[in-house]
Amino acid sequence: MGFFDNMRKPKGKLGKIQLKSMNKEHTPVSLWGLKHLDISPDDVILDIGCGGGINVNRMAQKAKKVYGVDYSLESVNLSLEVNKDLIDKGIVEIHEGNVASLPYDDNSFDIVTAFETVYFWPDIEKSFAEVKRVLKPGGKFLIGMESNGSDNLSMRFFERFIDMTVYNDKEITTFLENNDYKDITVYLRDGKNKQEIIKTPNGEKRVRDEYDKVSFSDKFLEWMTVVAVK
Repeated sequence: MGFFDNMRKPKGKLGKIQLKSMNKEHTPVSLWGLKHLDISPDDVILDIGCGGGINVNRMAQKAKKVYGVDYSLESVNLSLEVNKDLIDKGIVEIHEGNVASLPYDDNSFDIVTAFETVYFWPDIEKSFAEVKRVLKPGGKFLIGMESNGSDNLSMRFFERFIDMTVYNDKEITTFLENNDYKDITVYLRDGKNKQEIIKTPNGEKRVRDEYDKVSFSDKFLEWMTVVAVK
């Protein structure tokens, strides 16, 4: 398996190296996304495409319990390693599974998150329906992405070499609307102007965003977080 294939489904030694790297490289965009989520001590959370398990670990500091699921066995193994102490305490569980058919009962989770992973989901609208199935009524679905569409040179490069699709906020919103999600809010980071663009069904506004935990390359990406309610 080559470098680009491993970005989609990490496997073997190279996959583990890439997962550890992604835990670090995706930290800025993940932390920015998580600031749009209020986690309570009673929340039960599912992180789909949990990768190296670092976001599971972060959310478990606040939530009652966090589950991580990934279709890559290498991701599952590293997530188990990263979250060993929390697993021993019964706060975290990690499973192998696919978003097309999640191994969980209906109405199980208060929050479902998906960081840097929807690019790879098969039949994204059906996947969003599967997420909705496992969410509790009134539960939240958070999607975190480091680019708003494929008008970005780096994302266009990856689309050429990896079996992935980069979506813009209008497409993501449409997929959610087609599955009858409500209260859909889009957050876009305008790093150049240090602003955050917030889009809701009622309109659009800009607020000051002083978030500065970014790498040099991140300055050229328009991060996107979308939150929707079942």
